[in-house]
Amino acid sequence: MTPPACTAHTLTDIATALRADLIGDGTIVVNAVAHPLMAESADTLALAMDGSAEHALAQTRAISAVVAEGRGVALARLKGGIVVHRPRYALAQLLELFARPPVVHRGVHPSAVIDPTATIGTDVSIGAFCAVGPGTRIGHRTQLLPHATVGAGVVIGDDCLIHAGARIGDRCVLGHRLILQPNVVIGSDGFGFVTPEKGSVESARETGRVEATNREIVRVNSIGIVVIDDDVEIGAGTCIDRATVGVTRIGRGTKIDNLVQVGHNCTIGENCLIAGTTGLSGSVTLGNRVSLGGGVGVSDHVSIGDDAVIVARAAVATAVPARQVWAGYPAVPHREFTEQLFSVRRAPRLLRDVQDLKQRLARLEQRMAHGD
Repeated sequence: MTPPACTAHTLTDIATALRADLIGDGTIVVNAVAHPLMAESADTLALAMDGSAEHALAQTRAISAVVAEGRGVALARLKGGIVVHRPRYALAQLLELFARPPVVHRGVHPSAVIDPTATIGTDVSIGAFCAVGPGTRIGHRTQLLPHATVGAGVVIGDDCLIHAGARIGDRCVLGHRLILQPNVVIGSDGFGFVTPEKGSVESARETGRVEATNREIVRVNSIGIVVIDDDVEIGAGTCIDRATVGVTRIGRGTKIDNLVQVGHNCTIGENCLIAGTTGLSGSVTLGNRVSLGGGVGVSDHVSIGDDAVIVARAAVATAVPARQVWAGYPAVPHREFTEQLFSVRRAPRLLRDVQDLKQRLARLEQRMAHGD
């Protein structure tokens, strides 16, 4: 299938959609957006919402640009432009206007395998080599790209986009308007193992020493499910484990980056932001609107309160209250982390001062020994 062509918009149309101020000729037709130095033709809207890109307008081939509020003067040499209040938000709206959706096979591809007991909504697209299990229900206008697989008894809502290679395990429940990027795994078994007798990890937690040996490791089966609410997006390669018995839940509007691990029995609230390579151990609870920076690690059974922000690479081992910023390894309140950092930076000077004091004391002791 041929990729759809980008939609053209006039500068007036774009300014109206962004609720932004129009400067100059509103009839200019825009077919693409790009950095000023990458604008190859006059019908490209130059993105000049930061300082370096704004300076590049002097060399652009574009005749129109979008700039930040208070920088309208930068449009003087162009035929038209748009001034936006909140550049990053405006960029999101702008790219939506010029979105290039993935190419999908309309209807069901001949190579797809769909169990006859599955229920498929209207206007659903199922790509090459997809598989849909028995008893599964797929909502209206949902799209499955090639090689996506959906297990048995799964529920997927309307208007979802399931990218290539995504895997959705049996009995999981997905809401409406979800986006699963390539190779997402929903409903993999949790990391649950136990030893018949007390093992090395248990003894280490109790005493700080390894006083036991893992002579046998027994698997704990995961018979729970994953429930994902509406408007969630999950990045490429992310894995969300099913619960041991109950539910692993992802709240409405939450956005999860690439290569994130969500352990079994976790509960993630609404509108959370979780950056790449973050790992949540089993039974972690995140409140609503929690933000986790890249590479954050959270220990099992830890709770993080509403609106908390965890700085990248932090290791969270204890509960975090609502609306606090934590950082460090192990994570502590940000002010305390900053004090620790300054203390470490002052350490070399402190060591020099101590060495100087030791030398002065030694000289003083020598003088006292000679009766001086």
